[in-house]
Amino acid sequence: MLIIPIALLAGFSVAIIVYIATDYVAKLNLEKRLKATIETNADKLKKSNARESILFIASKIGDLAKRRNYPYFVRHAKKIRKDTTILGDPFDRITPFTFIGLQFLAGFSVIIVAVVVLDVYNIVLLAGFGVLGFVVPPALLQTKVKEKHKAIFRQIPEVLDLLSLMIEAGLDFNTAINKIIDSEDGQLVKELRLQQQEVKLGKSRVDALSDMAEKIGYTPLTTMVNSLTVSLKTGGSIAPVLKTLAEQFRVERSQLAEKMAGEAPLKLMLPLVLLIFPTIFIILFGPIILTFIGGSGF
Repeated sequence: MLIIPIALLAGFSVAIIVYIATDYVAKLNLEKRLKATIETNADKLKKSNARESILFIASKIGDLAKRRNYPYFVRHAKKIRKDTTILGDPFDRITPFTFIGLQFLAGFSVIIVAVVVLDVYNIVLLAGFGVLGFVVPPALLQTKVKEKHKAIFRQIPEVLDLLSLMIEAGLDFNTAINKIIDSEDGQLVKELRLQQQEVKLGKSRVDALSDMAEKIGYTPLTTMVNSLTVSLKTGGSIAPVLKTLAEQFRVERSQLAEKMAGEAPLKLMLPLVLLIFPTIFIILFGPIILTFIGGSGF
Protein backbone atom coordinates (compact mmCIF):
# COMPACT_ATOMS: atom_id res chain seq x y z
CA MET A 1 0.00 0.00 0.00
CA LEU A 2 2.95 2.33 0.55
CA ILE A 3 3.98 2.01 -3.11
CA ILE A 4 1.18 4.27 -4.39
CA PRO A 5 1.93 7.25 -2.06
CA ILE A 6 5.66 6.87 -2.73
CA ALA A 7 5.03 6.82 -6.50
CA LEU A 8 2.78 9.88 -6.25
CA LEU A 9 5.35 11.70 -4.13
CA ALA A 10 8.13 10.81 -6.57
CA GLY A 11 6.04 11.93 -9.53
CA PHE A 12 5.17 15.19 -7.78
CA SER A 13 8.85 15.79 -6.95
CA VAL A 14 9.88 15.12 -10.54
CA ALA A 15 7.19 17.51 -11.79
CA ILE A 16 8.40 20.26 -9.43
CA ILE A 17 12.02 19.73 -10.53
CA VAL A 18 11.04 19.86 -14.22
CA TYR A 19 8.97 23.00 -13.63
CA ILE A 20 11.80 24.75 -11.78
CA ALA A 21 14.33 23.75 -14.46
CA THR A 22 12.03 24.90 -17.29
CA ASP A 23 11.33 28.19 -15.55
CA TYR A 24 15.07 28.75 -14.98
CA VAL A 25 15.90 28.03 -18.63
CA ALA A 26 13.09 30.32 -19.80
CA LYS A 27 14.33 33.13 -17.53
CA LEU A 28 17.89 32.54 -18.73
CA ASN A 29 16.84 32.72 -22.38
CA LEU A 30 14.78 35.84 -21.68
CA GLU A 31 17.76 37.43 -19.95
CA LYS A 32 19.99 36.61 -22.91
CA ARG A 33 17.47 38.05 -25.38
CA LEU A 34 17.06 41.21 -23.31
CA LYS A 35 20.82 41.58 -23.01
CA ALA A 36 21.27 41.11 -26.76
CA THR A 37 18.47 43.60 -27.47
CA ILE A 38 19.96 46.17 -25.10
CA GLU A 39 23.42 45.74 -26.65
CA THR A 40 21.99 46.02 -30.16
CA ASN A 41 20.01 49.13 -29.27
CA ALA A 42 23.09 50.60 -27.59
CA ASP A 43 25.16 49.98 -30.72
CA LYS A 44 22.46 51.53 -32.87
CA LEU A 45 22.27 54.50 -30.52
CA LYS A 46 26.04 54.98 -30.67
CA LYS A 47 26.01 54.78 -34.47
CA SER A 48 23.05 57.13 -34.64
CA ASN A 49 24.74 59.62 -32.31
CA ALA A 50 27.97 59.45 -34.33
CA ARG A 51 26.02 59.93 -37.56
CA GLU A 52 24.09 62.85 -36.14
CA SER A 53 27.29 64.46 -34.87
CA ILE A 54 28.96 64.14 -38.28
CA LEU A 55 25.91 65.54 -40.04
CA PHE A 56 25.73 68.42 -37.54
CA ILE A 57 29.36 69.38 -38.15
CA ALA A 58 28.88 68.99 -41.90
CA SER A 59 25.80 71.23 -41.81
CA LYS A 60 27.76 73.96 -40.05
CA ILE A 61 30.55 73.74 -42.62
CA GLY A 62 27.93 73.76 -45.36
CA ASP A 63 26.32 76.88 -43.91
CA LEU A 64 29.68 78.65 -44.08
CA ALA A 65 30.06 77.63 -47.73
CA LYS A 66 26.49 78.75 -48.43
CA ARG A 67 27.06 82.18 -46.90
CA ARG A 68 30.15 82.64 -49.09
CA ASN A 69 27.86 82.24 -52.12
CA TYR A 70 30.65 81.17 -54.45
CA PRO A 71 29.38 80.33 -57.96
CA TYR A 72 31.09 76.91 -57.83
CA PHE A 73 29.30 75.96 -54.61
CA VAL A 74 25.96 77.13 -56.02
CA ARG A 75 26.37 75.05 -59.19
CA HIS A 76 27.68 72.10 -57.21
CA ALA A 77 24.75 72.28 -54.79
CA LYS A 78 22.29 72.17 -57.70
CA LYS A 79 24.02 69.10 -59.11
CA ILE A 80 23.97 67.39 -55.71
CA ARG A 81 20.27 68.18 -55.26
CA LYS A 82 19.54 66.65 -58.66
CA ASP A 83 21.48 63.45 -57.84
CA THR A 84 19.97 63.04 -54.36
CA THR A 85 16.48 63.59 -55.78
CA ILE A 86 17.08 60.84 -58.32
CA LEU A 87 18.30 58.43 -55.64
CA GLY A 88 15.45 59.26 -53.28
CA ASP A 89 15.31 58.21 -49.65
CA PRO A 90 17.58 58.41 -47.64
CA PHE A 91 19.85 60.51 -49.85
CA ASP A 92 17.29 63.27 -50.37
CA ARG A 93 17.21 63.87 -46.60
CA ILE A 94 20.66 65.47 -46.82
CA THR A 95 20.66 69.07 -48.00
CA PRO A 96 23.14 69.97 -50.77
CA PHE A 97 25.29 72.21 -48.59
CA THR A 98 25.37 69.60 -45.83
CA PHE A 99 26.71 67.21 -48.46
CA ILE A 100 29.34 69.82 -49.37
CA GLY A 101 30.23 69.92 -45.67
CA LEU A 102 30.64 66.14 -45.76
CA GLN A 103 33.02 66.59 -48.70
CA PHE A 104 35.17 68.98 -46.65
CA LEU A 105 35.16 66.50 -43.75
CA ALA A 106 36.21 63.72 -46.13
CA GLY A 107 39.07 65.89 -47.39
CA PHE A 108 40.23 66.67 -43.83
CA SER A 109 39.99 62.98 -42.91
CA VAL A 110 42.15 61.92 -45.85
CA ILE A 111 44.75 64.54 -44.90
CA ILE A 112 44.83 63.28 -41.30
CA VAL A 113 45.23 59.68 -42.51
CA ALA A 114 48.03 60.76 -44.84
CA VAL A 115 49.86 62.47 -41.97
CA VAL A 116 49.30 59.85 -39.27
CA VAL A 117 49.45 56.62 -41.27
CA LEU A 118 51.52 57.45 -44.36
CA ASP A 119 53.78 59.99 -42.60
CA VAL A 120 53.30 62.57 -45.37
CA TYR A 121 54.17 66.19 -44.55
CA ASN A 122 54.63 67.66 -48.01
CA ILE A 123 52.16 70.52 -48.47
CA VAL A 124 51.57 69.77 -52.14
CA LEU A 125 50.90 66.08 -51.48
CA LEU A 126 48.62 66.89 -48.56
CA ALA A 127 46.68 69.32 -50.74
CA GLY A 128 46.35 66.58 -53.35
CA PHE A 129 45.04 64.13 -50.72
CA GLY A 130 42.58 66.76 -49.53
CA VAL A 131 41.28 67.36 -53.05
CA LEU A 132 40.96 63.60 -53.54
CA GLY A 133 38.87 63.30 -50.38
CA PHE A 134 36.73 66.23 -51.48
CA VAL A 135 35.88 64.82 -54.92
CA VAL A 136 35.28 61.20 -53.89
CA PRO A 137 31.79 61.64 -52.27
CA PRO A 138 30.14 63.27 -55.33
CA ALA A 139 31.83 60.70 -57.55
CA LEU A 140 30.31 57.92 -55.45
CA LEU A 141 26.95 59.69 -55.60
CA GLN A 142 27.15 59.89 -59.38
CA THR A 143 28.08 56.20 -59.52
CA LYS A 144 24.95 55.32 -57.56
CA VAL A 145 22.85 57.41 -59.96
CA LYS A 146 24.29 55.51 -62.94
CA GLU A 147 23.65 52.21 -61.20
CA LYS A 148 20.02 53.20 -60.63
CA HIS A 149 19.63 54.23 -64.27
CA LYS A 150 21.04 50.88 -65.41
CA ALA A 151 18.73 49.01 -63.04
CA ILE A 152 15.73 50.91 -64.42
CA PHE A 153 16.80 50.24 -68.00
CA ARG A 154 17.15 46.51 -67.34
CA GLN A 155 13.68 46.33 -65.75
CA ILE A 156 11.71 48.35 -68.31
CA PRO A 157 10.99 45.48 -70.79
CA GLU A 158 9.76 43.10 -68.06
CA VAL A 159 7.47 45.70 -66.51
CA LEU A 160 6.02 46.64 -69.91
CA ASP A 161 5.43 42.96 -70.74
CA LEU A 162 3.60 42.41 -67.46
CA LEU A 163 1.50 45.53 -68.02
CA SER A 164 0.53 44.48 -71.55
CA LEU A 165 -0.37 40.94 -70.43
CA MET A 166 -2.57 42.12 -67.57
CA ILE A 167 -4.29 44.79 -69.69
CA GLU A 168 -4.98 42.22 -72.42
CA ALA A 169 -6.40 39.96 -69.69
CA GLY A 170 -9.00 42.61 -68.90
CA LEU A 171 -7.45 44.73 -66.14
CA ASP A 172 -7.36 48.49 -66.38
CA PHE A 173 -4.07 50.39 -66.28
CA ASN A 174 -4.37 51.44 -62.64
CA THR A 175 -5.11 47.90 -61.41
CA ALA A 176 -2.26 46.51 -63.49
CA ILE A 177 0.16 49.00 -61.94
CA ASN A 178 -1.06 48.01 -58.46
CA LYS A 179 -0.53 44.33 -59.24
CA ILE A 180 3.04 45.00 -60.37
CA ILE A 181 4.05 47.10 -57.38
CA ASP A 182 2.54 44.49 -55.03
CA SER A 183 4.31 41.50 -56.59
CA GLU A 184 7.54 42.85 -58.07
CA ASP A 185 10.57 44.70 -56.75
CA GLY A 186 13.32 46.87 -58.22
CA GLN A 187 14.20 50.48 -58.94
CA LEU A 188 11.54 51.00 -61.61
CA VAL A 189 8.86 49.36 -59.46
CA LYS A 190 9.93 51.59 -56.57
CA GLU A 191 9.39 54.70 -58.70
CA LEU A 192 6.04 53.36 -59.92
CA ARG A 193 5.05 52.83 -56.29
CA LEU A 194 5.86 56.46 -55.51
CA GLN A 195 3.88 57.78 -58.48
CA GLN A 196 0.97 55.53 -57.52
CA GLN A 197 0.97 57.12 -54.07
CA GLU A 198 0.83 60.55 -55.72
CA VAL A 199 -2.17 59.42 -57.77
CA LYS A 200 -3.93 58.28 -54.60
CA LEU A 201 -3.29 61.72 -53.11
CA GLY A 202 -5.13 63.38 -55.99
CA LYS A 203 -2.58 63.98 -58.74
CA SER A 204 -3.59 62.93 -62.24
CA ARG A 205 -2.02 59.83 -63.77
CA VAL A 206 -0.40 61.78 -66.61
CA ASP A 207 1.10 64.38 -64.26
CA ALA A 208 2.40 61.71 -61.89
CA LEU A 209 4.13 59.83 -64.71
CA SER A 210 5.57 63.04 -66.16
CA ASP A 211 6.90 64.12 -62.77
CA MET A 212 8.49 60.69 -62.29
CA ALA A 213 10.28 60.94 -65.64
CA GLU A 214 11.41 64.49 -64.90
CA LYS A 215 12.74 63.51 -61.48
CA ILE A 216 14.75 60.54 -62.76
CA GLY A 217 16.04 62.41 -65.81
CA TYR A 218 16.80 59.26 -67.81
CA THR A 219 16.09 59.20 -71.56
CA PRO A 220 14.72 55.60 -71.87
CA LEU A 221 12.31 56.19 -68.97
CA THR A 222 11.26 59.54 -70.45
CA THR A 223 10.57 57.83 -73.80
CA MET A 224 8.44 55.18 -72.10
CA VAL A 225 6.50 57.76 -70.08
CA ASN A 226 5.89 59.98 -73.13
CA SER A 227 4.41 57.05 -75.06
CA LEU A 228 2.22 56.06 -72.12
CA THR A 229 0.97 59.60 -71.50
CA VAL A 230 0.08 60.05 -75.18
CA SER A 231 -1.95 56.82 -75.10
CA LEU A 232 -3.66 57.81 -71.86
CA LYS A 233 -4.53 61.27 -73.17
CA THR A 234 -5.90 60.01 -76.51
CA GLY A 235 -7.79 57.13 -74.91
CA GLY A 236 -6.50 54.60 -77.42
CA SER A 237 -5.61 50.99 -76.79
CA ILE A 238 -2.54 50.92 -74.62
CA ALA A 239 -1.61 47.23 -74.87
CA PRO A 240 -0.09 47.45 -78.42
CA VAL A 241 1.93 50.48 -77.32
CA LEU A 242 3.27 48.55 -74.34
CA LYS A 243 4.23 45.58 -76.54
CA THR A 244 6.02 47.81 -79.03
CA LEU A 245 7.91 49.62 -76.28
CA ALA A 246 8.89 46.34 -74.60
CA GLU A 247 10.30 44.97 -77.85
CA GLN A 248 12.13 48.22 -78.57
CA PHE A 249 13.78 48.34 -75.14
CA ARG A 250 14.63 44.65 -75.28
CA VAL A 251 16.52 45.25 -78.53
CA GLU A 252 18.27 48.28 -77.04
CA ARG A 253 19.24 46.25 -73.99
CA SER A 254 20.75 43.56 -76.20
CA GLN A 255 22.66 46.19 -78.16
CA LEU A 256 23.95 47.71 -74.93
CA ALA A 257 25.13 44.27 -73.76
CA GLU A 258 26.98 43.77 -77.06
CA LYS A 259 28.55 47.22 -76.73
CA MET A 260 29.72 46.49 -73.19
CA ALA A 261 31.17 43.17 -74.32
CA GLY A 262 33.06 44.96 -77.09
CA GLU A 263 34.46 47.50 -74.63
CA ALA A 264 35.68 44.82 -72.20
CA PRO A 265 39.11 44.30 -73.88
CA LEU A 266 39.78 48.04 -73.79
CA LYS A 267 38.87 48.22 -70.11
CA LEU A 268 41.23 45.32 -69.39
CA MET A 269 44.19 47.17 -70.89
CA LEU A 270 44.80 49.39 -67.84
CA PRO A 271 44.97 46.48 -65.33
CA LEU A 272 47.20 44.62 -67.77
CA VAL A 273 49.59 47.53 -68.15
CA LEU A 274 49.69 48.42 -64.45
CA LEU A 275 49.63 44.98 -62.83
CA ILE A 276 50.43 42.12 -65.18
CA PHE A 277 53.04 43.55 -67.55
CA PRO A 278 55.41 44.76 -64.77
CA THR A 279 55.34 41.28 -63.26
CA ILE A 280 56.15 39.72 -66.61
CA PHE A 281 59.04 42.17 -67.12
CA ILE A 282 60.43 41.37 -63.66
CA ILE A 283 60.27 37.62 -64.36
CA LEU A 284 61.89 37.97 -67.79
CA PHE A 285 64.51 40.64 -67.19
CA GLY A 286 65.07 40.34 -63.44
CA PRO A 287 67.63 37.48 -63.66
CA ILE A 288 69.45 39.23 -66.50
CA ILE A 289 69.75 42.47 -64.51
CA LEU A 290 70.89 40.62 -61.38
CA THR A 291 73.50 38.74 -63.44
CA PHE A 292 74.71 41.98 -64.97
CA ILE A 293 74.96 43.68 -61.57
CA GLY A 294 76.79 40.67 -60.11
CA GLY A 295 79.23 40.58 -62.99
CA SER A 296 79.94 44.30 -62.63
CA GLY A 297 81.18 43.87 -59.11
CA PHE A 298 78.21 45.28 -57.30
